[in-house]
Amino acid sequence: MRDSEADGSGVTPDSGPLASPPGDFRRVAAPEQGSGTGIGTRVLARVLGWRERLYATRIGRFGVKIVVALAGTLVIAVGVVLLPLPGPGWLVILGGLAILAMEFHWARRLLVFTRRQLLRWTKLVRDGSWLVRVVSVGGLLLVVGAALLLSLQLLA
Repeated sequence: MRDSEADGSGVTPDSGPLASPPGDFRRVAAPEQGSGTGIGTRVLARVLGWRERLYATRIGRFGVKIVVALAGTLVIAVGVVLLPLPGPGWLVILGGLAILAMEFHWARRLLVFTRRQLLRWTKLVRDGSWLVRVVSVGGLLLVVGAALLLSLQLLA
């Protein structure tokens, strides 16, 4: 006998006001006590419990969105600053986008689109002829050289 049948309410644990829609990643149950043996499992359980308590209130959800938006924007801004310099500018920008994707659907869609395009481009270069490979690498070297030249001119 289900809980809803026992009390006659028709509300099951999966259909109540706090039930998550399918695919909602924010409401992840913390691992049971004693199921993990490492310190990582305990830390994960504490973080997930803390996150669940924050999502229990409207102000908590809003606060998490603000913190994630500020952190993601800051990481993207650092990535934009790193773009003309030799280094992982695009990687940092994608990391900031991943932070934003934890809370914002538009960022998740943009991250999926970017991943698809990157995979498509690498497949094109990998499976393409030698001419495609030479042109791709040459274009990449031109962009990196131009960025390096511009950054050296700005520093001088």
